Amino acid sequence: MKQIIFFLHILLLLTACAGSRGALHSSKNSSENSPENAPQNAPENALQIISVLPSTAQPVNSPSALAARLDSLCADSIFDRTQLGLAVYDLTDGRYLYRRGERQCLRPASTMKVVTAIAALHTLGTDYHYSTCLVLPDGAVAKGDSIVRGNIEIRAAFDPLLSKDDLQTLVAALAAEGVRRIEGDIVADVSLKDTLAKGWGWCWDDDDAPLDALTMGGKDIFETSFRQLLADNGIVCSGTFRKGRLTPGGRTVASVERTIDAVLLPMMKKSDNLAAESMFYQIAAHGGKPYAGRREAVKAIEALVKKMGLNPAHYQFADGSGLSLYNYVTPELLVRLLAFAYNDEALRRHLLPALPIAGEDGTLARRLRGTKAQGNVRAKTGTVEGVSTLAGYCTAKDGHILCFAIMNQGIRRTSTGRNFQDRVCRALTE
Repeated sequence: MKQIIFFLHILLLLTACAGSRGALHSSKNSSENSPENAPQNAPENALQIISVLPSTAQPVNSPSALAARLDSLCADSIFDRTQLGLAVYDLTDGRYLYRRGERQCLRPASTMKVVTAIAALHTLGTDYHYSTCLVLPDGAVAKGDSIVRGNIEIRAAFDPLLSKDDLQTLVAALAAEGVRRIEGDIVADVSLKDTLAKGWGWCWDDDDAPLDALTMGGKDIFETSFRQLLADNGIVCSGTFRKGRLTPGGRTVASVERTIDAVLLPMMKKSDNLAAESMFYQIAAHGGKPYAGRREAVKAIEALVKKMGLNPAHYQFADGSGLSLYNYVTPELLVRLLAFAYNDEALRRHLLPALPIAGEDGTLARRLRGTKAQGNVRAKTGTVEGVSTLAGYCTAKDGHILCFAIMNQGIRRTSTGRNFQDRVCRALTE
């Protein structure tokens, strides 16, 4: 009898130790798995413990096993000398799976485009169109006359995809009106945005395209291209090309329309900075103020941040592309924005197709090939000197939809951040 009692005591002790070891695998940032939330009442009989206590071996995709795996990755010695912000949120269950430095303000690089894209879809609407218009002021052309006795006007939309073919559409419409001569000027209304050529906090030697509302692929060729097309269509213009404002009450002869999706695609897939800045200024101009700038765009972004229950004062939004040295956001903010967009069906339908797909296209085309993350992870990359970031979505092994943000800062080599991010993506999907 004493031997049986002794055996039961040993069995109880081993069971308790196994439970303690299991608790160590939970993330120190996850309250859901903390000891305080564990059941407090243990069965009295050792035989009952054997029959009802679950195995301490966790499934590969369980929250505690994932936390342990991410803890192991975050224990890398590179984080003795670099900064890391990491947040993983389970959209299916509505809870965080992992957080480490999630409220550190870090430079987002091009994951700032996630902020811009979601703010634009929310503020402007998913059916928003860029519209570059050719306008004839009232009375400029008499009925049946072939001469414009005044100016022709162009309303600039800061369309980053505006092409020579688009200008041909405008000029052809003018020719179809019977116009053969313009005695006035070509007036370009560029009041959609401010007059600054660079974003706040851009480096003086950045070679990115100037922020001109009347741009053609970032090149200052609008005037020469437009004049050439006028000549090709048999229209003579003796006036000058200048910037001004549209005359009230004019008649729109033709317009070139561009959907927000058309701009989102290169902005996110190729990380096109001009596309991102154009969208940033569309947000700014949405309130109707002429020559709107960063301040107006930031007000709209901050309103969205407040809507999510976060304090805008904790962040700094300097531009739309992430080029600026002055952008500061957190993994928490990126994850909250991604969750907000995913839970809004209209936003989700426009954002998801624009994100690069791991191992398949965009800036993720060559990453994570031959892994479970290939074709699964959809995320925006970010790279500037000393910074590498990744934020987006994936499907876990258990079918749950996750969103995540990984921000590496203070790294000497971009590959250091990318390799770590790839390991995290594998942990989330394998």
